[in-house]
Amino acid sequence: MLQRMPGADRAENSGPRSYVLSTLAIETPVNNVATRSRSDRRGGRRLQQRESGVCMLGAFPPPVHGMAMVNAGMYGHLARRGTLPVVLDLAPASLKRDWFSRLGRIRKIARAFIRYLREPVGKLGSTLYVGLSGGWGQLYEALFVATARLRGARVFLHHHSFAYLDRRKFPTRLLVRLAGPSATHIVICETQGQKLRQCYPMASRTKVVSNAAIMDHPEEAKHRTRTSIRSIGFLGNISREKGILEVLAIAERLRSRGADFDVYIAGPFENATVEKAVQETAARLHSVKYVGPRYGPEKESFWDLIDILLFPSQYSNEAAPLVVHEAMAHGIPVIAWARGCLSDMVTADSGVLVPPDEDFVAVAVERLLEWQRDPAVVAAKSNASAKDFSEQHDKSRDSLVALLNELTCGTEPSLTGPQNGRNSN
Repeated sequence: MLQRMPGADRAENSGPRSYVLSTLAIETPVNNVATRSRSDRRGGRRLQQRESGVCMLGAFPPPVHGMAMVNAGMYGHLARRGTLPVVLDLAPASLKRDWFSRLGRIRKIARAFIRYLREPVGKLGSTLYVGLSGGWGQLYEALFVATARLRGARVFLHHHSFAYLDRRKFPTRLLVRLAGPSATHIVICETQGQKLRQCYPMASRTKVVSNAAIMDHPEEAKHRTRTSIRSIGFLGNISREKGILEVLAIAERLRSRGADFDVYIAGPFENATVEKAVQETAARLHSVKYVGPRYGPEKESFWDLIDILLFPSQYSNEAAPLVVHEAMAHGIPVIAWARGCLSDMVTADSGVLVPPDEDFVAVAVERLLEWQRDPAVVAAKSNASAKDFSEQHDKSRDSLVALLNELTCGTEPSLTGPQNGRNSN
């Protein structure tokens, strides 16, 4: 019997419209078709929030996945500065990837395009920000980009995938050409920026903004140092591509080696086949526990459950997963494939990156057993994980502020009231 924990029945597309990026809530602007002037008071400042010339195009929660959360995070930062973008939400109804689900997006895309055409031409600071998809969805996005260029709008393309960087793709070539050399390309690590310029030379104007900076990370936030390994975990959309079969194999092998680890699995299932695989393994291994999707405070409680995060994702779009940033912020070492931006995120001091040509399950099991025998190593890696995340967050924060300033050029409202010495995001 599959072991379910409280709250495990929440569907992936039925969560609240307020999600947590790290520890602070960000209000997501789903189906926001018009933003109105309003005043808000936060932290002693009065922000006159008004409709701006910024349009945000992309996927927003629900359903919940990394790119949608980053888009929501960017919206949150802009809103807190007093700029309310018009949101053109292209998110599918669910996480399913069948052709029927993809075709169902066409109507939503058509409505968003009509909405964009109704935006006033030549508005001060007119800007199109696109949270780029990783595949053929870029053809839809190219239509908006071409329209923006014809209207004289500035174009910002936020890259979230390595699928078109590991191999050149036609939709990306088309989109980059339509965006032109004046477009700003936002990348999430130096590695991604280098590969983007190599594959698509016209994408020469790049800005590096780590996802760590987009996450809210209070200065007073503290982590719990792990001094032993009692449980390991997987958090994300549960699919073969995301590595759930490797997680189950690790649980099986640890049991055969006599190791007493609980294995917590959290997230929505991509399909019934994957769910059955987890059910069958949980029936054999009482150490495997499925706790359901985890959002907001429930996600925070999940981090309290585990000591190590497994991230054996082979998803072609994988770049800089938020779940890895979040785990590190909580002082949780990560064992992951060396792909995307992970080499810019996880160091030898804070975790393990498994080369693509090695056996992930074998490497993970050996490291877990080694760490179990040496609590001092676990504590050192736990502290290094939190330290590495904080450094990445702080290093990229100025870049985020500069990007927000550029996005809101000509639309920024005045601030009145006491300032606390930090930026307005």
